[in-house]
Amino acid sequence: MTANIIVVVLMVLLSACFSASEISFNTANKKRLKKAGDEGKKSAKLAYNIIENFNTALSAILIGNNLANIACTTAATVIAFSLISNEGVASVASTVVMTVIILIFGEIVPKIVAKNNADVMVHGFAYIITVVKWILYPLVWLVMALIKGLEKLWGKDDEDAPTVTEEELSSIIETVEEEGVIDEDKKELLQSAIIFRDTTVEEIMTPRIDMLAFDITHSLDKLRRIAEESRFSRIPVYDESIDDIIGVLYLNRYYRRITGEGVKNKTELRELLMEPLFIHKTMKLNKALNMLRERKTHLAIVVDEYGGTMGVVTIEDILEELVGEIWDESDEIVTELVKTGNNTYEVSGDMNIDDFFAEIEFEPKEFECEYSTVGGWAIEMLNADPHLGDNFKYSDLDEEALEDDDYEGHTELYVIVSGMDDMRIKKLTVLVTRIEPEEKDKEKTEE
Repeated sequence: MTANIIVVVLMVLLSACFSASEISFNTANKKRLKKAGDEGKKSAKLAYNIIENFNTALSAILIGNNLANIACTTAATVIAFSLISNEGVASVASTVVMTVIILIFGEIVPKIVAKNNADVMVHGFAYIITVVKWILYPLVWLVMALIKGLEKLWGKDDEDAPTVTEEELSSIIETVEEEGVIDEDKKELLQSAIIFRDTTVEEIMTPRIDMLAFDITHSLDKLRRIAEESRFSRIPVYDESIDDIIGVLYLNRYYRRITGEGVKNKTELRELLMEPLFIHKTMKLNKALNMLRERKTHLAIVVDEYGGTMGVVTIEDILEELVGEIWDESDEIVTELVKTGNNTYEVSGDMNIDDFFAEIEFEPKEFECEYSTVGGWAIEMLNADPHLGDNFKYSDLDEEALEDDDYEGHTELYVIVSGMDDMRIKKLTVLVTRIEPEEKDKEKTEE
């Protein structure tokens, strides 16, 4: 009986070791291990190699853990039979007791400890798992051969898989910022660079309705007035319809001309126009930036699938997505979101919907919207032409979650259209309300 007790204790410890090692290798900072290994630390190099080929190590860990649990349960059953005469009761008792012991001391506790101390513990586990892999080599080889066979059957191909995912890269940036390697500004710049690749020009462009453009059929006096009042250095020029952009007028060239020979007619004006660059609304910012640089131009016309003008985007617009707002003396400070009272906000219809939700700390479940602005989202929710005073409610949970018995309360937005410009939503008033479970039950009772 004493021998069996020793076996149980040793096997629980071994199970804890396997469980902790699995979490350690999954959680440890791989970049830090590689650096330590390159500096000559053997355990770090060993641990890094295990992580790089973790499937083999994981097979050894899981096989070893299962063998330890089987041996532990068997020894515990023998002990139970020696203490309890009824075999059925003894079997159930040993199963229940060992399940609790293995779950707590062989799984939960070691995994939590390992997760909190992964970078330290991984060095010791590197030697242990290397030995286990050698001892269990025949079984590990068999499992790996089976896995490779199944992967071929499924047509799995990891050749094109990225070495580091965006989520992992973002996590690395957070880690180095927490460790003081980079400051918060550099962290935000790096995080912006990750998002930058996934953003389209449609999300940041100046929309068609806000474009400053000149119709070449209008008088030259009108062009002169526009140029004098404009805070922009480039103006798109169209012929009768803004969908027919014929060029871009650089105001510095225009001013040089009118201070010299002057611009006497439309033909001379056309000679001043630069060829416009057209880009599709779905183009990613990194590609758009490269195109603007290659063409040595600062402004592009954004078009839809039909070739119609949707808006304009500039190099400044693109760079602001990367480094934040770039202010100059001609920029007007526009506040897109203002807190007007307790949980009440006034928001511009042009504000990005994701930025708005982030500012008010609203996290809707599985949010989807065809539009990228708050005004567009409101039009989609109203499902009709917007009018002053139109309103709707929006919850961060879907109807199914609200009916769930485990409902723990939710946040609800009451949105009112408070400013219009023709058919365009310029301003909305938003009331943010937290609905607790008791309030929901009360509402149901009243109904």
